[in-house]
Amino acid sequence: MPVLKVITGHTSVQGIKRYLEKDGRALAQDFYNLTWDERERIGYDEAGKAFVPWDEEMDKERKEHGHDREWRGLKARTFKHFVLSPDPEDRIDLEALRSLARDWVLEHFDDYQIAITYHDDNEHHIPHAHIVVNCTNLRTGYKLHTDKPEDLNRRLQDMARERGLRGLSNEIDPKTGLERLAAKSIDAEKVRPVRTRKAVYIGRAEREIMAEQGWSWVADIRNRVGIAKTLARNEAEFRGLLDMMEVQITESTSKRNGGDWIFSLEEEPSKKVSGQRLGLSYGREAIERKFERTESYRPTEKSCEVLRSRAEKAIEINDLGDLDNLARSLGTCSRFNIRCMADFDRRLDGRVTMSEQSRHEILAARDYMETNNLLPQSIAYARQPYRKHDDSAAAGASAAAARRRQQQIQAQQQEQQRQRRKER
Repeated sequence: MPVLKVITGHTSVQGIKRYLEKDGRALAQDFYNLTWDERERIGYDEAGKAFVPWDEEMDKERKEHGHDREWRGLKARTFKHFVLSPDPEDRIDLEALRSLARDWVLEHFDDYQIAITYHDDNEHHIPHAHIVVNCTNLRTGYKLHTDKPEDLNRRLQDMARERGLRGLSNEIDPKTGLERLAAKSIDAEKVRPVRTRKAVYIGRAEREIMAEQGWSWVADIRNRVGIAKTLARNEAEFRGLLDMMEVQITESTSKRNGGDWIFSLEEEPSKKVSGQRLGLSYGREAIERKFERTESYRPTEKSCEVLRSRAEKAIEINDLGDLDNLARSLGTCSRFNIRCMADFDRRLDGRVTMSEQSRHEILAARDYMETNNLLPQSIAYARQPYRKHDDSAAAGASAAAARRRQQQIQAQQQEQQRQRRKER
């Protein structure tokens, strides 16, 4: 089945354009309602697309309609970024993917400016489409709003099956009482608790997806929650970071979940997972305990700003691979209490025995942090004050011990003298 991922942009389109076109990795591009429109340029040399300033055109159109302004202190929604990934087993070629992406996006966003960029920069070089839709409706002037976002994916599955590709069957809503009860059980299963003592819990379905280099929404949520709980000092900061990374957090009302937090992606609220199902360290109780401990791991303030910016950029351009690398590296730094590059060398100096797996994780984290300049080279750790041997408390204890020892020696000498007098 094709997989559809969506992320909401809150900035200029220039950043996503640079990401999609950097290093000449774009296989092809399609444009609609821009200075280049595929429907009007049939037969034209596609080399001309390289000069289309689609980011400037989108930003200008949005600004003219006032769709860049904040609302109640919240950043404006500026564009939608969809990633359409076909099923690897379909072995779809670029032209077939372009046909599917074009038909799907025009069916839903025909009145919006659209830029589609095609990549194959994954392990098996499977082509996939990055679809950027500007938020201004050119016909009405209104802002983009999707009443039922789940319908976008349902239609994509239908279109895939119509082309002979793999697609999920779109089941109708349950009608009978028995069917509704079954559906309710399935919904409850999505956030069911798991009894595990593992800090990070990866279920069978998630392992299978990872083995096929696929996208797991559970892993995606875990990455975002992991970054937030490591960088936050309290619950307010934790919730703020989750909001920045477009993760919704609610409190479970089910007794089975014991008041645990429930996490879901902003764009796919129906997909929910409890904290403890992500792993013991992701449960509400564990995270709240972390905030209560002043000695809990946290990078320096400056590092936190840099790491937050890195996570925000990855979310903005939907670079989920980099988000995964950031979460893994930050998790390793947390486990081994690494706050600067010099700490990596101290952990790897060989004086401490560790498994090959741990050493590999530290090396990978060091490479990532160093390549992206995310941690300082060194920091000045607070030193414990030097206590002289004659401090009042220490001196008093030492003197008392010396007196007791002297008394023992005198008692032994007196006893020896009494024994010698008896022998005479």
